[in-house]
Order: sequence, then structure tokens, then C-alpha cells
Amino acid sequence: MTLHDFPARLAAERFCLRPLAEADLPEVMRQLSDERVAPWLAAVAQPFGLTEAQALLDHGQHPGEHLRTIEIKGTFAGCICLGAGLWYWLDPAFQGRGLMSAALRLALSEWFARPAPPLLATCRTDNAASLSLLARLGFARFPGSRRMFFQSSGRSEPCHDLLMAPEQWHLLNPPRHALDGLSLRPARQKDVPTLALMLPGTAAPWPSAEALPGFVEQHRFRGAPSGLFVIEDDLGRSIGMALMAEGTPPALAFLSREEAGAHADTVKQALAAGLPSVPLGR
Repeated sequence: MTLHDFPARLAAERFCLRPLAEADLPEVMRQLSDERVAPWLAAVAQPFGLTEAQALLDHGQHPGEHLRTIEIKGTFAGCICLGAGLWYWLDPAFQGRGLMSAALRLALSEWFARPAPPLLATCRTDNAASLSLLARLGFARFPGSRRMFFQSSGRSEPCHDLLMAPEQWHLLNPPRHALDGLSLRPARQKDVPTLALMLPGTAAPWPSAEALPGFVEQHRFRGAPSGLFVIEDDLGRSIGMALMAEGTPPALAFLSREEAGAHADTVKQALAAGLPSVPLGR
């Protein structure tokens, strides 16, 4: 699975994300000609006409860029683009409803579900709404600022760069995968005391108890298909752990022989094809 596998369509309860289409171009032109939207996007020239809208559509069809419209009840509300960086806009008619926050969470959850490099977003220093939104999502701001040229104003503006690493996203939004009555979630440092009770000795691939904190960090989940996971039962008890590595069968360890006898075969069979593709939650 690669970044180019990003789904064409993602659906939530009150909106969906879908590719930009030719039929959307008139609405793109209207929204990106709005003085409440255009000044915040560096690459949006004014006036923004059909030629510029077509160039945006072409940009979104590049395999390394994933441009998705935010559609709510059949209405084009804005766009998100993930690729070399993250940028977005929202029609002012839909602002103030938490829509962009929800849309970004949906898109980023899918983006970081596969191995991915850190994602950069750049905002003007006076774009308080966007800076606040990215901070709530967990983006970390680089110290200081830099200047970027904005086509709409024809001058450079001071900007902040903000970064989201996959490790940070999964720490803040740990995925939980369903597994035949059990569930898997990424291991964290606070799991170390419990995981130490599961170690079957120092035979590979398992470390000694003293080396377990470093082992957890080394195998921190950064996107499928690899990582160290805690196996939980339906009561939320940690009963085992699974070490997933691409190209090798999962290594399992359990809290007791009884738990291993009850669940080892089930977990092995369920994980034979890799992590379940649909998580219980993020």
C-alpha cells in the first residue's frame, strides 16, 4: 500500500470527500474569486477564471497530489489537497460549523493509515483561524516565520510552517483494529509494565525487559503494515502483543498460557493477510 492508494472517495455522516470534477469548475471559480478566500492561498491568482480552474483540476489529477472536494448534501463546500503539502479552503457560507476540522480529520486519518512522510502546511501569520485549526489537529509549528509570495496580492507575506509527522498523528489518534472478537491498537510507552509480563524470554524478535522501552519506540506504529500492537479482549484487558513486520509472519506473545491457548491461532489466522483494513476507530 502506498500514498498513491489514497481512496477516491471518503464518506462521513454529514459530508463526503470526492475528486474534483469538470462540472465543479464554475463553483471553484466563484469560491476562489471570493476576497474572503483567495488572499489566504498562495497560488491563487486574481482574477481566477476558467483557465486557472482547469489548471487546478489538472493539478489534482497528478498521481502525487490528492485533491478532494468537500461535498455536503450535494453542495460543493470547499477543497482539501494532500501531496507535497497540505492546503485547503472552505466556502464562507460553510465556515464556523466545524466542517473543515471534521474533513481534515477524515482525510488525515486515511493519509496516515499507510506509511507516509511528515506533512507540511504553510499559513500566513495573520490567518488566525487556520493556525488554530492546525494546532487543534496536532500540527507542530516551526520556530520563527518565513515569507512566501502570494499571487492574489502580488507580494510576499510572512508565514508559519506547521508539520505533522505520522508518529504524532498516531499518538494523538491511535487506530484500533477489529480482530475476531479482539482488537489491536499501537503499543505505547505506558504499556511497557504490562508488556514486560508477556515477554517469552530474550529469543528473537523479543527484547529483554530492560530493553523494552527502546523496543516499543523502535517499533512505534507509523502506518501499515508494520508496528508493535497490543491485543485487547472485549473487556479492554491487554492480553497479548503482536509484532508486525512487512514480509514476515507476525510474532505473538501473550499474558498467560491460557490466553495464548484461547487466542493465538485466531490471531495468527486473522493477521495472515496483514492488519485489518477497517479500524474500529481512530
